[in-house]
Amino acid sequence: MKQCPSCNRELKDQLLYCPYDGQALFDSPQQDRLIGTMFDDKYRIEEMIGEGGMGRVYRATHIHMDSIVAIKILHHHLSSDRMMLERFRREARAAAHIRHPNAIAVTDFGVAKDTGTAYIVMELLEGVQLKERIKQLGCLEYEEALQVIHQTCQAVHAAHMKGIIHRDLKPDNICILNSERGFGFVKVLDFGIAKLGNYGAGNTLTQQGTIVGTPYYMSPEQCRGEPLDPRSDIYSLGVILYEMLTGEVPFRASTPMGIAHKHIFEQPRPLSLLRASMPRPIEDVVLRALEKTREKRQETALQLAQEFENALVSAGIEFKRQEHNTPQWMSMPTSDSFSEANSPRKGEQEHPFTPSSEHASYEKSLYEETIPSGGHGLSSGFTPNPAEASLRPTSTPVDGRVTGAALAGVSTSGIEASPFKSKAFLIAAVLLAVILGAAAIGYYVSTRDPLVTETKTTTPQPVPSGMVLVKGGTFRMGTDEPDADPRYKPAHDVTVADFYMDVYEVTNEEYYRFVKDTGHAPPPHWKNGVYESGKGKLPVVNVSWFDADDYAKWAKKRLPTEAEWEYAARGTTNYIYPWGNGWYNLFSNSAEDGRNEPVEVGSYPRGKSWCDVYDLAGNVAEWVQDSYAPYPGSTAKPETKSFWIYRGGAYPVPKKDLVTTKRWWDEPTFKDVWLGFRCAKDVER
Repeated sequence: MKQCPSCNRELKDQLLYCPYDGQALFDSPQQDRLIGTMFDDKYRIEEMIGEGGMGRVYRATHIHMDSIVAIKILHHHLSSDRMMLERFRREARAAAHIRHPNAIAVTDFGVAKDTGTAYIVMELLEGVQLKERIKQLGCLEYEEALQVIHQTCQAVHAAHMKGIIHRDLKPDNICILNSERGFGFVKVLDFGIAKLGNYGAGNTLTQQGTIVGTPYYMSPEQCRGEPLDPRSDIYSLGVILYEMLTGEVPFRASTPMGIAHKHIFEQPRPLSLLRASMPRPIEDVVLRALEKTREKRQETALQLAQEFENALVSAGIEFKRQEHNTPQWMSMPTSDSFSEANSPRKGEQEHPFTPSSEHASYEKSLYEETIPSGGHGLSSGFTPNPAEASLRPTSTPVDGRVTGAALAGVSTSGIEASPFKSKAFLIAAVLLAVILGAAAIGYYVSTRDPLVTETKTTTPQPVPSGMVLVKGGTFRMGTDEPDADPRYKPAHDVTVADFYMDVYEVTNEEYYRFVKDTGHAPPPHWKNGVYESGKGKLPVVNVSWFDADDYAKWAKKRLPTEAEWEYAARGTTNYIYPWGNGWYNLFSNSAEDGRNEPVEVGSYPRGKSWCDVYDLAGNVAEWVQDSYAPYPGSTAKPETKSFWIYRGGAYPVPKKDLVTTKRWWDEPTFKDVWLGFRCAKDVER
């Protein structure tokens, strides 16, 4: 007899696919010949703990290391396909760059010598599937739902930044670890499983009778067999959020095609019909993620998470903001084959993902960028634990890699047509192709910092309070974009020395101390010479260049040069925006965000630059030291009068004008409610 991995029905041996749901059929677990045997001369197979249309997951023991692992073994008929294996390997190599603590950790990949069967080895997680958690509680409290969706979106966004679309996000693929690994810590499994299923057939709902993805969680475009982009995953995240909050999926039908029809043509039931007193802001966020037209959904997974958190705040729901401490990672061995497999072959690109032309404009910014972690060791929203922090280098960055397969989870593109049957507290990732290229346990080093050779000093200078040391270097200032204003061109090499820069723009309360101490005139909009109550942390505005220069001198600082400002914003990587090359509304206070007023400094931590300087795009524009002059070699004509430069744009400015190379200038007496400044300081030598 054979058993369907989806509906668990026992079926006749001669059937290849389940007549009820189209799943591929394989021998029942009772007939599994691998259990109790040695696999690839090093793994003793103990028991089957999960199953999908592409393979099975086993609890196993690495006999040389005496360690317990989870091993996913592909069905033999897939492993014997050379083109499948090559794509398997190629996509795995690309996915190795995810490296996120909320994604599963992988320790080995290979092809068994005796059978030619491909497999991967993962950490064995102790926890419960989100599916079981929802089943147990009926629906989740808002705070727990926020914790789950926030961490899930972090992992999914990290994958998207590497061109990897999950395509099979569902509660079965989200594991909540138990207290031994950090209560509430989420792991996302099976990254990119559906992608491998595109082999030779396109991304259609059915391929040779099997379903690509899980119908309850598939986006309308996935149901129609259209090219996918990350917003397909956002739809799936919306379904998961809907289910966490109501205990129900948006659409049900008796057949997969019936469910697909509803995804395409029907509107989901309002959440308020399923959960009494559902706040409207929360419902709006979920329903936006479930829009039929992908352009109407949130642009990124991070945006979905942030909107959900904001909705809870708007609804007056109290919750503890998550610190998300990373679990203590165990040292896990990495095999030679695993390390070798991750090494790029000569002439082969490391990022083979090519977005479809249909969505090229959207994907250009999304797929060409790697969102760095902010120089703090882990992705945004996570705090390294003390043990890891003690290992972190405090000087020159190395090559920005993760060493050690168990430090962070990685994943790839592939296919999985069904949920896994998982035993309690033994949840294993069902990845089809994952490689992590490293041979030893180590730590993350941010790639945000320009590579600078450190000079040893016997008496290092303390960094002034509220400032950051920006290590000098040579960078490309300006732009060569064909449609750019000649006054921003050409790109040219500029070398800057080490300098200090204010982490934040000068605030109202800081400027007020200067006014009180010196008798300097306050900004004209301050009533009775005092800023409005509750706005002390907002950047000071309505100041001229002379005002800013006077403040800097009083503070024993100076205004940054234009070159220093641009270097702090883009570094040697020549980023388009301070955080990278793609635009994200949640990274900046701009016209795209719609606030139409300044906010407290540091309110957009994801938008900080490579050297940990905040708000260099949007919020308020910033005076710099220099007067305007065309760049060397520019075709622009000099101005007929003296103007001074300000940089960074402001809250009313659209994203196209918030690039790091954009210049503005005006008379030094000019003031406006969107114009402020920050300071710099020389490093004593």
